[in-house]
Amino acid sequence: MKKMVILCVLAVSFLVADVIAEPNDVIFRDGGDKVFTVDGLYWFAENGGSYCRLPVKSLDKMTPWVKWLSYNPSGARIRFKTDSTSLQLKIKHGTGNAGNKSNLSMYHMCSVGASGIDLYEGPVGDMDFWAITGPTDQENFYSHTYFTGIEKKMREFTLYLPVYNNLEALEIGLDKDAQIAPPSKYRLDKPIVFYGTSITQSGCPCRGSNGFVPVVGRQLGVNVINLGFSGSGCSEPEMAEVIAEIDAACYVIDSVANMDPKTMAERYDNFIKIIRKSWPEKPIVLMTKIHYASENIEGSDYLKSINQMVLDSYNKFKADGDKNIYFFDSAKVIGEKGDHPSVDGVHLSDLGFKMLADELSPYLAKIVGLDYKPKN
Repeated sequence: MKKMVILCVLAVSFLVADVIAEPNDVIFRDGGDKVFTVDGLYWFAENGGSYCRLPVKSLDKMTPWVKWLSYNPSGARIRFKTDSTSLQLKIKHGTGNAGNKSNLSMYHMCSVGASGIDLYEGPVGDMDFWAITGPTDQENFYSHTYFTGIEKKMREFTLYLPVYNNLEALEIGLDKDAQIAPPSKYRLDKPIVFYGTSITQSGCPCRGSNGFVPVVGRQLGVNVINLGFSGSGCSEPEMAEVIAEIDAACYVIDSVANMDPKTMAERYDNFIKIIRKSWPEKPIVLMTKIHYASENIEGSDYLKSINQMVLDSYNKFKADGDKNIYFFDSAKVIGEKGDHPSVDGVHLSDLGFKMLADELSPYLAKIVGLDYKPKN
């Protein structure tokens, strides 16, 4: 028996020695480590490395739903170059914030789409989708390996963070001897900011990175900030004041679907005026509401009336001398007829988001002075 124990100990010792001697051991670093670049979270440093989309200092001014959803880091990315032959993650979503429990999935959005972390390879303007995580645990850490043993050469990676789940902690594992360098620069020095509803937040493609905001970001090669809040894009003045803190290349307002005509009349123009007060010359794009499939039953009178209010606001600002107000009619892109490109008649599928991005990207490119040359 003693001899067997000695042999087992020796076997384990040799195994441990082999692991230690392996040249490509993985070292894990916090996702907010200075060797990585965190984009899409304007207040990341101010928030002490929290993956919250709004300044934590302002959360108590927001509605409970906005406060909760702000911890869904939709549109946020971690970017870096490395020659690592392996890439692994340790992920913790957590139990939720603001008294609400988060979940890996929703009834109309699978866990991969809601909670996955998408991996893209390539520099700005030339990115390829490589892989996605398989979410397995809501409350505790779980691990995911994207790849091991690939050729050792410098590549640029972008991690798209979850669009409909929290991210309490993220650790990125690379070879211990891997080089890590800054990513390529965006085509604009300043981000394009999107504010709006669940569709803005990215509900509900099969992968979160297929929402129209990240697709526009890839097509234009620009940094984007996603401030879409599911069911809660109601143009509150407090939100306008927070958005006005961002020195952006352009502001895109897509909040119509979460407001009735009375709320629109009370808030919409004032929301724009608050941003205008801080940024008199910045481009502001007003987006209309897309058609829903339910209009085949209920008719389109409501959509036409509320979208007319957007057009009226646009015309009013133009008449008052605003030379940098723009109007984008989403309803002309997503109609109610045929195979409605959505998962539930409302929230867009990958096809619907691509349709919207393919029209919006060239429109925004002209506004911000970019050539439109999308890869796909």
